[in-house]
Amino acid sequence: MVISNGAFSMVYLNPPYDDTISSHDDEGTERKEFIELHRNTRYLMDGGLMIFCVSSYTLANPKIARHLATTFTNVAICRFSSEDYADYKQCYFIGRKKKSAVKKFEQGMYDFLIQMDNEEFVMSKVHPINHFIGKYTVDVPTTSKTVKTFYTRQEGKDMYYEGINQSKGFAAFKARLMPKQLEMGGKPIIPLSQGQLALLLGSGMLNGMIGTGDNLHLVQGIEDVRNITEVEKTENGTKTITRTKREVTVKYITPSGLIRKLV
Repeated sequence: MVISNGAFSMVYLNPPYDDTISSHDDEGTERKEFIELHRNTRYLMDGGLMIFCVSSYTLANPKIARHLATTFTNVAICRFSSEDYADYKQCYFIGRKKKSAVKKFEQGMYDFLIQMDNEEFVMSKVHPINHFIGKYTVDVPTTSKTVKTFYTRQEGKDMYYEGINQSKGFAAFKARLMPKQLEMGGKPIIPLSQGQLALLLGSGMLNGMIGTGDNLHLVQGIEDVRNITEVEKTENGTKTITRTKREVTVKYITPSGLIRKLV
């Protein structure tokens, strides 16, 4: 999205909890929580309210802690209610964006945040959010009803349909997805040998329906493979040889219901 800086009086930020994907040119990964925090701080007006919802240990990240301790004031930190906190260890950072162009770094806030990866510290020093309900209020400043710049850089999907449908590559892709249709017409010039029948079986030609109307036949090809043991005479006596024997048979049913077998 392309958005005007300082456009909003409040930002509720619940970013992805993850590292970025690195490429071969990157020296390392970056936390997505920090990227979104840094980006969305720009969209918040001076004096605006930031509500940052992340896992407690995320607030202890040095870059995140330094950004928060430099950019925000009037800060409150609370964790999810006791019945929900155990599942995801989430906390709220609530702060008001400083108005000064040169923002002062708050060492005390930084020292507090940097300990948020310690579970004992969180449970003892950070109150659950339900303790604040009805006790504290926070004012949200007003801002202009119109955001001057607010649009996406992503193009609509509709503009790609025509180009995809006219693409030769997409046409070839669709053709490869279509089922293969095997057809066999006419009669063989000479009787089929065992090897030719085996090829027909392997290609799928002799399994299914062949022909149409009065010439429709149900065909099934069967290949019987078994080992044959033979004894051969040699100069030193005899030896036993085991060979693989393949026999091909084809059964078909004529339109009149006659069953025949080709061997």
